[in-house]
Amino acid sequence: MRRRLARLAVLTAAVVAVAPAPAARIRCDAHTAEGTAADCFSGAYHGTGFLPMEETISFHRISPAQLRADPLWAQWQADAARNRTGRPCRNPNALAYGGSFSFYGGGTFIACSESRPNMLSGFFRVRRPFRFVDGTTNALLTRGSFSASAASDNVLELVFSDASRSHYAQPEVVLGRFTG
Repeated sequence: MRRRLARLAVLTAAVVAVAPAPAARIRCDAHTAEGTAADCFSGAYHGTGFLPMEETISFHRISPAQLRADPLWAQWQADAARNRTGRPCRNPNALAYGGSFSFYGGGTFIACSESRPNMLSGFFRVRRPFRFVDGTTNALLTRGSFSASAASDNVLELVFSDASRSHYAQPEVVLGRFTG
């Protein structure tokens, strides 16, 4: 019996030794090499700065097929053509993301990383029209483009536009736990 247990322990140790470790999250910032395929955004984030701590945004990786099947994809394509901003997700190292957020009354989004992987652009939709008012902005958010950047100080900076790209709201969120 002891021999069997010893063999089992040796086999278990061998399997654990050769099993691949989960990929470590890369800290991304302005110095992250352009053209790499680093996942700088997967995970859950919580508010700070402009947003209360209970507000959240969550990014998860999706396949290119899932991205193109999402109903927001056609709206993003039309918005990019109308505003002459170039076709979304065209860089060869683009990683696709989907997700949701609780601020602005809640909503969903799709996005792709830019050539510099700490930068991201996407398209969002809120559940119900949301009026964003601060000292200089009075915008009605329904759907539109947004961008994000990841910094080494663990802060994501987000910029959301209204549908006409006339006004921009800027929530800021702290980097949360990595779940990718």
